[in-house]
Amino acid sequence: MTTRQPFQPSLPLSGPAASRWVERVGGVLRDALRMPIDAWRGWRMRRAHEHQYDAMLNLGAGTLRDIGAPDWVVSHAESRREVEAHRVDEFHLGVRELPSRW
Repeated sequence: MTTRQPFQPSLPLSGPAASRWVERVGGVLRDALRMPIDAWRGWRMRRAHEHQYDAMLNLGAGTLRDIGAPDWVVSHAESRREVEAHRVDEFHLGVRELPSRW
């Protein structure tokens, strides 16, 4: 004598309708999981390119010219260095010096 287990469905899920339903649900789930992964990969690639660009702009103008960088990159790197130097100068002007006994 065989007895049915309580967790088994009373109607078997087989046949063309059930397989189409499983494929459709599986495809939707696959797409729903793929979208965040693709978005994450895209974000990581953009961040990597930004880091590479920033690292390139930290090079000196002479080095950039030696490696054959375009003029606009050399100009951008020089202007960035000038802005940073100006910020440092402003910071030093705003700092109050301590008395000599300190």
